[in-house]
Amino acid sequence: MVTSTRKCVCPSKLRAKLVLGGEGWMVNLICGTHNHALAKSLIGHPYAGRLTNDEKIIIGNMTKSKVKPKNILFTFKEYNANNCTIMKQVYNARYAYRYSIRGSNSEIQQLMKLLECN
Repeated sequence: MVTSTRKCVCPSKLRAKLVLGGEGWMVNLICGTHNHALAKSLIGHPYAGRLTNDEKIIIGNMTKSKVKPKNILFTFKEYNANNCTIMKQVYNARYAYRYSIRGSNSEIQQLMKLLECN
């Protein structure tokens, strides 16, 4: 498995500042040269692969139904071939869903609470 960071020490720089009166932004290009080629695919890019609110709800419902993460991702890819979501984003959304259910309880406290109910 190959892993790397997104940082590539690219010298390209932009400077942006708010225009007086709040009517927008002024963007100045300081250095427009790049030391890398454009990405061939947006898979793994955090902005392109972000989950919509509807997708988060679907992940919550599928998690409640005990659907495996790989099947959740497969479902997204099946209905939208251009979906750039990766498995890590599915895992993170499942964790956030479970965290929202248990509230301020730790994982052990939540387990004890569920065992007491049965």
